[in-house]
Amino acid sequence: MNKDVKKAAFTMAETLLTLAIIGVVMALMLRAINRVNPDKNKVLFLKSYHAIETVIADIINDSTKYDQYTDENADFSAKPLSTAKASYINKGSEVTVCEDGCDKKFTQPKAVCYFLADQINTIGEVNCDNDTTMNFKTSIGACFWGWQNVDSNGTLEAIVDPTCSDDKKNGYVVKLFKDGKMTVPETSTKVNDQATAYEWMQDQTQVK
Repeated sequence: MNKDVKKAAFTMAETLLTLAIIGVVMALMLRAINRVNPDKNKVLFLKSYHAIETVIADIINDSTKYDQYTDENADFSAKPLSTAKASYINKGSEVTVCEDGCDKKFTQPKAVCYFLADQINTIGEVNCDNDTTMNFKTSIGACFWGWQNVDSNGTLEAIVDPTCSDDKKNGYVVKLFKDGKMTVPETSTKVNDQATAYEWMQDQTQVK
């Protein structure tokens, strides 16, 4: 009788140990799955941010676009040089941008939007003229808003929306400085949940 009781108790201990092991394995599997399949919005936002970063670094250091030798014309507070050119596809047709003789003309506030549309693959309509609609949707599925509004000091707070919803407040703010530096603010009244994008910027391991 006592032997049977001991045997039953040992079996219970084995069961508990097995359950504990299964729990640990499941936790490790979930972590692995999360690394393989990170949040889609996070991936789109970070890819968009780094694409913008690359374009900005390219144009601010391009001597055909911004004067590299004078303080007055070496940043986004100035209109691009007369040698600057850009082109983009708007609903299947090419649109050119330059000082004279093109479809569109560079202005200081809108130049960054034109350069982004020139170097980032877009889908459908491109609008660098006003705030009535988004600027454009990229080929990876993110929507850009407000990139035509660089202020007279050369700074800008514009939006990248990885959900591409009709409401730009569902996106996240990217701040551009006149010398081409960029950041993602921790807070912003322009959007609903800026803190999420700020957290994504602190932990980019899932998209590397």
